[in-house]
Amino acid sequence: MTYLWRKGQPITVTGGEGGAPLRFTWRGRSHRVDWIAKRWRVDLGWWQRRVWREYFKLRTADGLLVVVFHDFVAGEWRLQRLYD
Repeated sequence: MTYLWRKGQPITVTGGEGGAPLRFTWRGRSHRVDWIAKRWRVDLGWWQRRVWREYFKLRTADGLLVVVFHDFVAGEWRLQRLYD
């Protein structure tokens, strides 16, 4: 089963070199990033309501497989998808 939050769940991220997350905190628990499977950017709607994000599909040391993103417009990090 997959959990998807369209607007994402708020997280706090500790970033590494190049802006990739090294660790994030979600719902009061800290998760160390073990492996980044994919990284991509989305830049849409610059002519109206802009969506400018960088996404990371990653696995944590405790076994979570998630998609997180950094919203450059809002200056926030969010967890968008949790794979079961």
